[in-house]
Amino acid sequence: MTVAPLLALQALTNLATAPPGPGLPEGWELQAVRGAPAPAFEVCEGSRLRISTAGGAGFAAYRLPVPLAPGGVLIWEWRTDTPAREADLRQRELDDAPVRLFVLFDDGHALFYSWGNREEPGVIFPSWTDRRRAVVVLRNARHADGSWHLERRDPFGDYRLAFARAPGSIVAVGVSAD
Repeated sequence: MTVAPLLALQALTNLATAPPGPGLPEGWELQAVRGAPAPAFEVCEGSRLRISTAGGAGFAAYRLPVPLAPGGVLIWEWRTDTPAREADLRQRELDDAPVRLFVLFDDGHALFYSWGNREEPGVIFPSWTDRRRAVVVLRNARHADGSWHLERRDPFGDYRLAFARAPGSIVAVGVSAD
């Protein structure tokens, strides 16, 4: 499975200057999920970040050197050929996504742009993990055919929809798989 947050992560992080090779670029932090092996990360040609896991789960986060004030959009490209056919992002026991891109705000709230299963693209709902997290489903199992999908999102507008209040600044971005 490959995540290629082109403009979003390349412009906001050091991904564009990271040399190809296994592991995370300098400045990225791996956050493992208790009880699960961490995914493997690799910087690929074209400044793409590949996440591979089989039965594992984890997050790779990059704290921005300067918070990003409200305004603008995130643009990225991603793909997977691994549909999570039994997953249900609303249920703890079945929450499984081949890839997610997340945005963390200065108030501790987070948006998880997720590749779901049965959920319809465009649906936004609170995460079962914490009410300060919201899931924004952009793709589902129908789209998990290995082809690239371009996304363009306004995280500040999505924040307003998810939390019914004005957003602060973005302080970190990252990717995850489980």
